[in-house]
Amino acid sequence: MNESKEEDVPLYLNSQDTSDLSLVSLVFSLVNNSCISSAIGLFGMVANVMNMLVFYKQGLSSSINISFFFMSVSDMLTIIFVEWGNICYNPYILKAGFPLSFPELYYIAGGWPSGLSCRITLYITVYITAERCLCILFPLTIKTLITPRKTKSIIALINFLNALTLIPEYTSTYLAWRFNPLRNTTILGLAFRGNRAETQGVSFLLHVILVVFGLCSVIVLTSVLVIQLRRQTKWRLKNRAENRKVSLLSSRDRKSVVLVIAVATFVVISYIPLTSVSLVTVFVPEFYIEGKLYKVFGETWAMVTLIGMTNASANIIIYYKMNSKYRPTFHEIFCKK
Repeated sequence: MNESKEEDVPLYLNSQDTSDLSLVSLVFSLVNNSCISSAIGLFGMVANVMNMLVFYKQGLSSSINISFFFMSVSDMLTIIFVEWGNICYNPYILKAGFPLSFPELYYIAGGWPSGLSCRITLYITVYITAERCLCILFPLTIKTLITPRKTKSIIALINFLNALTLIPEYTSTYLAWRFNPLRNTTILGLAFRGNRAETQGVSFLLHVILVVFGLCSVIVLTSVLVIQLRRQTKWRLKNRAENRKVSLLSSRDRKSVVLVIAVATFVVISYIPLTSVSLVTVFVPEFYIEGKLYKVFGETWAMVTLIGMTNASANIIIYYKMNSKYRPTFHEIFCKK
């Protein structure tokens, strides 16, 4: 089956409906995607480059630095793909008459990769919170349990396993030249292979399952960290006069745990809308790009994308405010006189 679906977004932006709703949708697209999201994305790209430089400067010799470094990489990729989406879904780009379908191009070369990088960020967060839980539960053996080499291997495995979920989609879709009756010309757009019926929806279902499982894992692990941190604090108050050296080391660990809790909490808040809308997409048949709720679908996912962009861009603020090692390195690199 080589016939591709018709261009969805022009039906959304250029439908026969010329009511105020269409004008509102057009303005929403321009303001949300072209202005706000793009501005946040530009800030986020600069911020994540700064994060990567700071953690690289500090040295990728600790599990926490390695994790934060690769989280910045995945956040950077998320932002790049979303910025590409802002271009592809810009109403004026869609009306420019280029011989290709930008929404269908983005479907293959932006939409799925964006979801992949979002999941990688989520599962790196799962790993970081799990590692901090082990640090609290097994403080004397954590350095042998979690090594920099193991951390790199686990993050590589996270990337590999998440990438595998895209195989069903990419083995059944491709870009091809075909005639578009709406434009009355040949354009480059989405086409399907003969196995499309067997693979359709598989990648998205795996995406939803992984996002739900990852989010629940972060919530549980972060809750454990908060509970254990409170217990450790109570224990220190009772034993303040004993063994000051151990107390000092515990204080460093406590600051690291607080930082991880802050990052994880921000991830949870940001991923709840993504998870909720993904579940709605699965269980509400008309909530998709060609369904009766296509306008709500487009605007809802635009807001979810904006929230995700904010999450991918704002970690630099958390690192700067709560990571005492981050600030001196940041100033050393970027505030030289």
